[in-house]
Amino acid sequence: MRRFDLSLLVIPFVYFIAGATSLAGVATTFFYKDDLHLGIAQVQILASISILPWSIKPLYGFLSDRLPLWRLRRKPYLFLAGLAGSGGYLLMATIVHTFMSAVMASLLSALGFALADVIVDGIVAERSRSQREAGKLQVLCRAALMTGALLVAYLSGVLVETIGARNVFFVTGSLPLFTSLFALLITEKPSDTVSSFSLRSTIRSVRMAFTPALLWSVLFLFLWRATPTSGGAFSYFLIDELHFTPEFFGRLSLVSNVTAIVGILCFRKFLLRLSIKKLLFWVVMLSVVLSLPSLALVYGWYTFFGVSPQFFALADTAVGGALQEIGFLPLLVLAARLCPKGIEATMFAFLASIMNIGLAVSDLGGAWLTTFFHVHAAISSAPADYANLGIVMWIAILSSVLPLPLLPFLPDVRAAEDFSKKPILG
Repeated sequence: MRRFDLSLLVIPFVYFIAGATSLAGVATTFFYKDDLHLGIAQVQILASISILPWSIKPLYGFLSDRLPLWRLRRKPYLFLAGLAGSGGYLLMATIVHTFMSAVMASLLSALGFALADVIVDGIVAERSRSQREAGKLQVLCRAALMTGALLVAYLSGVLVETIGARNVFFVTGSLPLFTSLFALLITEKPSDTVSSFSLRSTIRSVRMAFTPALLWSVLFLFLWRATPTSGGAFSYFLIDELHFTPEFFGRLSLVSNVTAIVGILCFRKFLLRLSIKKLLFWVVMLSVVLSLPSLALVYGWYTFFGVSPQFFALADTAVGGALQEIGFLPLLVLAARLCPKGIEATMFAFLASIMNIGLAVSDLGGAWLTTFFHVHAAISSAPADYANLGIVMWIAILSSVLPLPLLPFLPDVRAAEDFSKKPILG
């Protein structure tokens, strides 16, 4: 009788835990604002810094492959990843009282989740007997991630009001400990030798892979993700000016996760056959048009329609959740399409890192914009000032068209060619 491989249970569970830690999302916003009294620019800089561990994922894969711990390449690293992810949140719950301590806690938790993501991807690759099986495992991982996020979405706001932000961090910090516990269940044979690896040949393969199409695509991927955002300033505006409560932020999170799932289903059902170029063009155009509900909140347009700002916020979140997934999946497909045979994992990790670095630049750009236009929450020496928030948002929205001139230089592929063959997580 064949013994069930518990590793197959651990794989989706780790992603479920990653999704469930979004429980701390609303708590983080209010904790930074009300407890640490961080400015808008500080929050966006902090978000940028926390992306850094995700930008060096190839390093984690290299260490796991080449430096076994106690002759094991996966179990110890996944165990440590769970401890790191938990440690960051527990620090937020206890000793974080300054911007720099928040930076250290955010880096620690991000390191844990990025490391876990890489290790689980390695386990998926090892357990996949075929590309079809790999695809099934990746879909299972994506479903587990979104299920975890969906189940805690509404609670993320309610708990802030009932037990406070720091206690929410305590609860969230307990979740990655299950990753460490389940890591012990992984079936892994001790490694007496490390597979041969030639840095010179790898570098040669990567250099040969940098065709003009790849270089243009790298620039597109980076620019797409690097356009500035007004996220931190907009969230503070919703709290200070429109008096949105943590509970309502929980509702917004719930709507966002539900419509994100709808976006994924729409992509797989209706958009797989479209050219990546055409799909990306319309995503950019729609992102501009459908950002109007956000501007309606800033300019008070909702009063002309006789509806509440909460209604417009829900509409904005509903559209944004679906559009974000529809816009992100083609980027993953494009990245997968560009990976040359023989160095697929290395190149995909590199392209994923480029996109993550772009996100870090995006947050820094948003921080600069809010500082330049003097958009800030209330501070000891001055009241809150959101007079120029509309300008910041217009710049952020219109900057999303900057990658469009690069579209003609991208490979002319369709999502259906590779979506079922390449991992969509990485």
